[in-house]
Amino acid sequence: MSSFALKMLAMFTMLVDHIGVAFGPHMRLSLYFLCRTVGRLAMPLFCFMIAEGLFHTRNAKKYLLRLTLFALVSEVPFDRLFMGEWLEYSFQNVGFTLLLGFLGILLFDSFAAQGNKAAALAAILAVGLASVLIRSDYTAFGVYYIFVFYYFRSNPRGRAAALATGVLLCAVSLLTSGEDWRYALATLAAVTAVIPIGLYSNERGRDSSAVRMAFYAFYPAHLLILYAATLLLPMP
Repeated sequence: MSSFALKMLAMFTMLVDHIGVAFGPHMRLSLYFLCRTVGRLAMPLFCFMIAEGLFHTRNAKKYLLRLTLFALVSEVPFDRLFMGEWLEYSFQNVGFTLLLGFLGILLFDSFAAQGNKAAALAAILAVGLASVLIRSDYTAFGVYYIFVFYYFRSNPRGRAAALATGVLLCAVSLLTSGEDWRYALATLAAVTAVIPIGLYSNERGRDSSAVRMAFYAFYPAHLLILYAATLLLPMP
């Protein structure tokens, strides 16, 4: 599978997930949890592509800037659909997690190249802590996924084992925080992301500036469209 194909799959599973979020009150409970289960594949796929971005980008600073703009632009649509406000700061969109994860592996790569392993590890821990403090979506688990895909890039077995460990810990964390056990169980479906990732061909596939812009625009745009669609429905 090319990078383009993986991104399309990530966007599709994210869309299914957010359809469940937006229309959950109007769905049968079984359909709602099916949507959320399918959606668990999205985050590992996006994290994988962020990690791959460090190896393929020609300018890491510009990549970091794009992720920053992506996170900022996405916050209002995210808050409107998920938090019921046009702008609030108690919970941040996944763009901030992806931004912090990329910053983490960028710093890790820089310090590791200098032979400073302690500073490299500290950089990852610092951005993971930052994701917790600002409460970005997936928090430190998202940063962890990105680091796993970066660190085990040439070790598929290690990558799969590390991802499975993170997914299991994420499910346990949800359970202990009082989350619905069915949602925590659905979280385990994220492990299946190793299948399309294992099929990755290290090729970009269809690519152009317009295609790249469309990928960035998809997240905030589909959140706004789903929110607008909920306004057409009667109160549950």
